[in-house]
Order: sequence, then structure tokens, then C-alpha cells
Amino acid sequence: MIIEACAAASTPERSVSAWATKDTSGSPIAESVESWIENADAFVADISIVNANVTYELGYAIGLEKPTRLARSTHLNFDPIKAVGLLDTLGYDGYDYTDKLRKILSKPDETTRWGEIAKNKEQPLFILQPPTPSDASLKLTSAVKKIARVKFRNFNPAEISRLNASEAYELTLSSYGVIAFWMDGTSEDAVRNNQRAAFMYGIARGKGIPCRLVAHESQNLPLDLQDQAQRWWKLDDLDTAIADFRGNLADFQNEFVSIRHSDERLLETLTCGDPIAENEATSLADHFLETDAFQRTLAGEANVLVGRKGSGKTAVFLQVRDISRSNKQNIVIDLIPDGYQLIKMKEFILDKLSFGTRKEVVAAFWEYVLWLEITYKILEKDEMRALRDQRLYPGYTKLRELFEQRVDTGTGDFSERLKRLSQNVVDRFRGSNIVDLELNQLDSSKVLEAIYGQDVRTLREAVLDYLRLKGFVLFLFDNLDRFWTPGGFTDDDAMIVVGLTESMQEISRKFRRKNLDFRWGIFVRSDVYEFLIRGMADYGKLAVQSLEWSDRSLMRQLFEQRLQASVIDIKEEWASLWSRASVPTVAGRPVMDFLIDGSLMRPRYLIRLFETARRRAITFNRGRIAEDDYMVALKELGWQVLEDLDREIADLVPKGSDLLFEIVQQRDKLTASKLKYIASKELKDAATVGKLIDVMLWNGSLGVIEAGSPRYIFDVGYKRQYLGALLKADSEVPLTLHPTLVAALSVS
Repeated sequence: MIIEACAAASTPERSVSAWATKDTSGSPIAESVESWIENADAFVADISIVNANVTYELGYAIGLEKPTRLARSTHLNFDPIKAVGLLDTLGYDGYDYTDKLRKILSKPDETTRWGEIAKNKEQPLFILQPPTPSDASLKLTSAVKKIARVKFRNFNPAEISRLNASEAYELTLSSYGVIAFWMDGTSEDAVRNNQRAAFMYGIARGKGIPCRLVAHESQNLPLDLQDQAQRWWKLDDLDTAIADFRGNLADFQNEFVSIRHSDERLLETLTCGDPIAENEATSLADHFLETDAFQRTLAGEANVLVGRKGSGKTAVFLQVRDISRSNKQNIVIDLIPDGYQLIKMKEFILDKLSFGTRKEVVAAFWEYVLWLEITYKILEKDEMRALRDQRLYPGYTKLRELFEQRVDTGTGDFSERLKRLSQNVVDRFRGSNIVDLELNQLDSSKVLEAIYGQDVRTLREAVLDYLRLKGFVLFLFDNLDRFWTPGGFTDDDAMIVVGLTESMQEISRKFRRKNLDFRWGIFVRSDVYEFLIRGMADYGKLAVQSLEWSDRSLMRQLFEQRLQASVIDIKEEWASLWSRASVPTVAGRPVMDFLIDGSLMRPRYLIRLFETARRRAITFNRGRIAEDDYMVALKELGWQVLEDLDREIADLVPKGSDLLFEIVQQRDKLTASKLKYIASKELKDAATVGKLIDVMLWNGSLGVIEAGSPRYIFDVGYKRQYLGALLKADSEVPLTLHPTLVAALSVS
């Protein structure tokens, strides 16, 4: 059909050619297809099925700024394309028979241009991370930090599950270099990842941006990409690859000339920022909203910071870190691990031990890790200063000797060091024969020997003596929710977090005895804390601070502060600027109410909702965000929220995966009894069904109708017990699902 339609659409003045008619025998496929696209006046991509070759070619054509058009067969199921969440967010033409396709191919070649994107000079590299951390991804990011020594942004599917085409374009164009991982297999995660990788790699290639598509030597890639991938066999090969890539990145940065177009539109300048705080770490101070929770964390008055995913935990983490370390006397240890590193230790040690013995092992392990990390940071921070300061030099030399006697963690970042430390512990346990598998007990007298290898006391005292000449020590630990085993959060995972808090408290006591200032803060998902950790920890002794949002005025202030920071150079009143940038209402409601309601009171969703609408307006060559842009953005966010909240449920409720999707489908006349009936088909006991409802209330997906109005968790000060009491009092009380979830299923 395609070849026939191309022939029918061709005229003496304009030839339409199908790739299938090209004779590429004996030629490298990638070079042939790229040459074909380069020499074409326009490009049409058939996105009827998921095809990495087509996705790469489309990205390449967009990078070359060719007019592009998308078409799809209406005879084929479009759900696989929608599941990826990339190309379905672009406009496309549907066809059923040859004549309809001919009409599409006969359309003028002109299409709306993609927007101009400013380069990110502070974080010039972008990394498309795989869905699940691996030895290779840890090694590569460690090499970027320690070998390339370049700051980077990344897309991590563990944080945001969906990436649409306009976001992928913006992330690519704002970078001086792009690295993407290729995954084996045909799982949904692998298909999504590889589609994103092909698209972004294609855009980067078309734009001439240095890029690497990282794949293992054994992997077979689509024809267009097979010979273009950066191959590795041993993990150390990645160090070499990054060292080489660093030169390409630096050359491109030095040669790149930024050109400000005279027709640049307001929407290309006005931005709410990145929904992932790590991706705007260098600019966060320009628009950060200092809340009371932040001030308490900065002062060391709050130790356990809890908030839902997307509530801004990492933003607080980064700001507290940066302000504290602005005083060079302070020692700031900021750790952002991936949970992958502790899986082996959990499987080999914790799963085989009794509860009491597991707790002892966890406590000893964290004490070992924390003292080593304090030492590592001192040695890293004062390496040059100690040579010039004779007060520091003797203590520094002693610390270095003690550290090197205990562990060789290499030059990697914390994630890689933690992986090596946990492997060292596993090796010592494996070689010590102290685990009695029949009695399920551990010889307590040998716990410290197995964990430390050597007594840590001497190292600890040397650290405390050295710190008499320094300021305070601040220990920050983010992303603790990544520690659990894939498939859900277990009691062992909770114990690891509780063990960390208790180790922090013990270190704090040791500092106080020496009249030293030790501050610490760990950041935990509030649902994990609420349902697992709180019951295991000594709640009264923990300085817990909620980072949840319930004040709509603060959310509005956060939003406007971020927007105004992006247009600070434009000399125009904010009210006038905003009226030029956006329609005032959506579906009869003020835009701000629409955005805040759609966000579930999570800043990440607020930012993402606005940014999706803004990018869509730019794509359609509009100078102002239209009502339709906002509605389409809400639908897109709905799919994001559905996937995110479904994962949150699955983390805490065994066999809870995908239940949220079914509940949304059967949302009409929803009551507690109906919800329990739906859930009981998968969850066989009443206690688990009850926990599902509690988790849904907590994450904001489920609300209770009270006096005719919906009440969600953020409307009642995050008092889950209040909403739970309404359900307990009346099993037929009307329930409602949050409108953002429902928007995902609305008819376009």
C-alpha cells in the first residue's frame, strides 16, 4: 500500500519515495538511510507499529530541521504506541486505504518548526538512564562524575515513568552531549527505553550534538543503529568510553555559538523548570521557595524528612546541602544512592537470619558505612588544604592511613562505593563460616569482625579529633525509597532505613560527647514511612518533618516564583507577561486553580502539567497557551499519575499492581463496599484490601465525598485517620477518584 500511495502522490515537480524501494545492497544501512533523509526535502514517518528504526529516522529528520509528518494505519492497534508515551503525543494523520494515504503524502511539505532551546551550560550532559540500575549504568555515571568530571542531568524512569516527544526534544537540544543506554528484551520497560534512546540519539545526530548509544557487545540492535552503538565488554571499557567522550563534549562546548533569533517567542523563554530537582541543581537557588520545613532542616532541627514522590524532597536536600557547604569549614556528606547496591547483601545475609540478628547486622553495617563516608569526604575535601595547613596535616595523614588500611573503594561515586562495601561484607560472611543456616542464628561476637574486617574505633576517634579544627558535619541521605528490592518494600527494607536512623542517632551522641556539631537528615517517601517505618522506629525520638503541601497559596507562590525567574531579563510587569503567555481560564476555572487541582498538590506534577501545555503551544506555533493545550496536557499527566500511583501501591500492597487501572475503569458509583469487591478478586484477605484503600487515600488517588464535595488527603491536613473514619462509619459512603487519573481515559 505504501509503495502504491507514494507512486500515486508523486508528480513531475515532487517525487515521493518509499524507503522500501531503495537499493541498499552492500552499503551500511545507517549511512544509506541518513543520506536518504539528508537529501530529502521532507520526511514522512509511518508510526503504525513500534519500530526503533523509524523512531530513530524521525528523530534524525527533526534534528536536521526537515519538515516532518506522521501517519498511521487505523487498521492496526495503536495501544502499543500509546503505551510507550512518546510519538503518540505528536500530531498524526490516520489512513485506512491507499487513497487516504495518497492524500496525506500529497500534503504540502511545510510543518510547524520545533522551538528554539537554550543550552544548559551548568549541566551540559544528559543521560537517559535504564529503568532499573545495573552494574553498567552505575559504572558509567560514576565515570561521568569522577573521570569526565562534568555535571549532568538525567531521565530516570524510577522517578518519572513517561517521556513525551517534546520533552525528549528539549532535553536533547539543551545538552552539549547525550548518552543513552540500550536494553535487551521485549518487555514494556525495554521497548519504552529503546524508543526513547532511538529518538533522542536521532535528534542529537541530526543536530550534530555529541552522543553515545551504549550497548553491550552481545546485543543486537535495529539495523539503523547496529553499527553506531558504543560497545562495551568489560565494565572498565566504560571508563575508557567516557574518557574519550569527554573530549568530544568539551570540543562541542568550545565551538558552539548561541544565536538568539529575533522572532523568539515568549513561550520559548518562559519556563517553570524541570520536574526533577537534580536536573536543575545548579539553578535551583534562583527560584527555590524557602518553607518552614526547609528552614528547620537547614538548622538541623529536623532529621527524618517525609513527603510523597514529587513533593520536593530532593529540592530541599539540594538547597540545604549547597547553603551548608558554602562555608568551607563545614563537612557536608550528601549521598544519593541507587537501591541496587544492597540487593546481594540482603539476599545472602539478611534473608537467612532471625529478626534480632538482622537488626544487629544492619546497625553494624551502617556504622561501618557512615564513618567511612565521613572519612572519605574529609580526605576528598581537604586533600590540597591539608598540605598548606600544618594544623590539619598530621591528622589528615593519620586519617588517610587508617582509611586505606580498611577498604579500597576505588575512585567511584557513592553508589559504586556502597556496592563494593556491601560486596566486601558478603565476601567476609561467605568466608567466615559464622552463619548457621539450620539454627538461623549468627554468632554475635563475630558480627563486628564480619562487617568491619577491622575495628572501626580507631578510625572513629581519629575523625573526631580531626573535626575539632572544622565546622559542623552535615549528613544528608536522599532517595532511600530506592533501597527496596524490585517487587515491593519488605520488612528488611524498612529495617535498613530504621537501622540508618538509629546509626545516625548513635553518631550524633558520639559527636555531642566531644562537643562537636553533627547534623543529619534522611529523606523518605511519606507512604513508606507511614505504613512501614513508623511502626518499627522509636517514633517519639525521631525529629520528623513533613514536606507535604496543603496550602494552595504556597503552591501558587512556588509556581509564579519559578516562572518569573525564567523571564527576569524581560522588563515587563508580571501580570502583563502572564496574560500574553496564557489564557486566563480552563473549563471555566482560573488557570491557577486548574493547574493546582490537577497536580494532586505535588510540585512535580504542577511543573509537568504546565510544561507539557507550554511545549504543545510552541509545537503548534502559538504565542499563547490555549485551553486545548491545557486539556491535552492534563490527559497526558493523567497517564503519568496512573502509572506512578500504581507503582506506589505495588510497593506497599502485595499483588496490588495494576489494580488502580481496573478501579479507574469501574469508577462509576464507587463506594467502599464496591471498591473492596473489585480489590478482593485479586487480594484474598480483608486486611490487604483495607491496606490498599489506606494507601490510595494516602497517595491522593482516592477521595471521600463529604457534604457533596470531594475530600482528598491534602484537604484534611494528611490525616488519613479522618478519611478512614468516614469509610468505617458508612461502607456505602460515595468515593471518588482524582480527576487527573480520570482525565487519562477521556476521549480525545
